[in-house]
Formats: sequence, C-alpha cells, structure tokens
Amino acid sequence: MDTKKKKLVIRRIIVLIVLAIIICLILCGIFKLIKKISPEKVMGNYSNNNMGLVSNVGNTVFYNKYEKGIFKVDGSNETKLTDQTAYCITIVDDTIYYLTVSDENTIDLSSVKTNGEDLKLIKTVYTANSKFYIKDGFAYYISNKDQISINKISLENSEESTVVLANVQDFILENNTIYYTDNVGFLHSINIDGSNKKDISTEYNIKNIQILNNWIYFYNENENALCKIKKNGTSKTTVATFVNNEMYNITSKNIYYFDQVNSCICKADLKGKKSKVVVQLDASRTKINIVNGIIYYLDNSKDESQIYQIFRVKENGKSVNPIEY
Repeated sequence: MDTKKKKLVIRRIIVLIVLAIIICLILCGIFKLIKKISPEKVMGNYSNNNMGLVSNVGNTVFYNKYEKGIFKVDGSNETKLTDQTAYCITIVDDTIYYLTVSDENTIDLSSVKTNGEDLKLIKTVYTANSKFYIKDGFAYYISNKDQISINKISLENSEESTVVLANVQDFILENNTIYYTDNVGFLHSINIDGSNKKDISTEYNIKNIQILNNWIYFYNENENALCKIKKNGTSKTTVATFVNNEMYNITSKNIYYFDQVNSCICKADLKGKKSKVVVQLDASRTKINIVNGIIYYLDNSKDESQIYQIFRVKENGKSVNPIEY
C-alpha cells in the first residue's frame, strides 16, 4: 500500500473513532437528561403501599384523610371514594386494597375500585401491624389471632392459611420471597409457599427493613444508624449514622429521614452524604411518603378535631401545603 492510501485509511479510522466518541457522548447526555427529569422511583417500604398514606397510578394520586376517607386527586379535581379511614393503601390494577377499623371495632381488609365503585369487605383480620401485600390473588399480612405469623388470604374466597409461624415484627414481600424480622431483630427469609426458610442475619437488632436492588436497608438499633446488608447476609455496611430512628424512606436516588432532635425531614444521597433539611415539623413522629417527586408526610394538624394531618412538599423544600380536611 502506497503512502497516500495509508494516509487515507488512517484518516478514515480517525473519523470513525471521533464519530463513535461523539455518539457515545450524545447517548450519555440523553441518559443523564432522562434520569434527571424522571421522578424518583420509591424502592423502600412496601410495594404499592409507600407507608400506606399515599399511592398513585401515573399522575393520579390516592390518599387517606384521617376520619374522612379515601380521596382521589387527578389534577385539580378531588373525588371522595369511601368514608372509611384507610391504612396501608395498596393499588393493584383498578382496585384499592386497605385495612380499616369498622364501626364494630374490627379490623377489616377491604377494597374499592379506583372509580369509587364496588366497595367490599374481604375479611376481618387480627393484626397489630397495618402493613400487607397483594400478590397473585392473595393478601399477605402479620396475624396475631392465636400466635404471631405471616398469613395469606385468598381474595377470591377469603380462605386463610399460614406461611410461617414466627414472632414477626416487620416484613417485605419481593417477587416470591418474604423477608422478615423477629422480636429480637434477627432477619430471615422464606418463599411465599412456606418453603426454603433461611436465617439471613442474627447479629444485629434490625428494624424497618426496606429493599433497594440487592440490598436490604434497615435501622440498626444496636448501632443507632441506618445500615444495609446484602440479601444473602453478607457485606453489612453502615450507611448513615445521622439516621438514628426508624422513620426513613429509601428511593432510587435519595434517603429521606426524620431528624427527631431538630424536628425536620432531611434528605441525603444513597452514600449517606450531602444531607440537608427539606422541611421543618411540629410533630415528634411522622411518616414519609414519596409520590411523583412530592413528599407526603404527617405533622400536627391545624384542624383541632384531628391529631395529625397530611402535608406535602417538593423534594427541594418548596411549596409546603397541607391537604385540607
């Protein structure tokens, strides 16, 4: 090959390399832009439940006003769906599932369509924990009727059976696996059919478990800090020593937590860095929910007939508004 042809080939290779670099940079820029404008995905707490105060289907938000019932908010339009006070609002397809206290003081697992129709009592349950999950036609919850256990209820015929008999304090259902803690803070897992029970961790006092990817986040009462451990029980890591209570929520981007000493909700990145205050509170306890980039939380009510009231604020701390009762 003569010199001219060699130079031409080299130029073409250089051009192709430059074009490849430019395309990579453009794709990276597009990815970062999409990531920046996309709302945070809530990974913590329990799927569809998000601490039970608020849930959503796209831009339509559903929340409970204590003693007032479940409301649906679509844009500026607010519609009342039921008079029942709902705990642990969970939406599957076009149906809202929730726990409520009846007029007879029973705890009922109930449902209503997202348009407010077809209100149903599924079953009266015995529980001290409002958390539950819906999967493949069954509701999973912590029962304390005779002994403490994780039970499942058929949504079709209300038949109930036990998945695992244990002194369960907290649990998460992910895919076909239940992760749960017991009364001494040990962490275990079991399949939803009751098989393959495993001890994940028996070293820490684990409270309020949440899952993000392959990690289980938890408040470690012994260490007084937010920690995480892999689902197989390895690689325990301290994430944030400033998260020193169970009131926190993990999303795909941030850690939101309640600073009990200074009475404020703060946020930090997933490495436990860059912590800053989002909003001040009057209450000594709260719940933190994130839907469509908005933080919903409990604070002391401005209405004397209520103890708590739901408020909302943008994740940057702007536009604090109470949900009017």
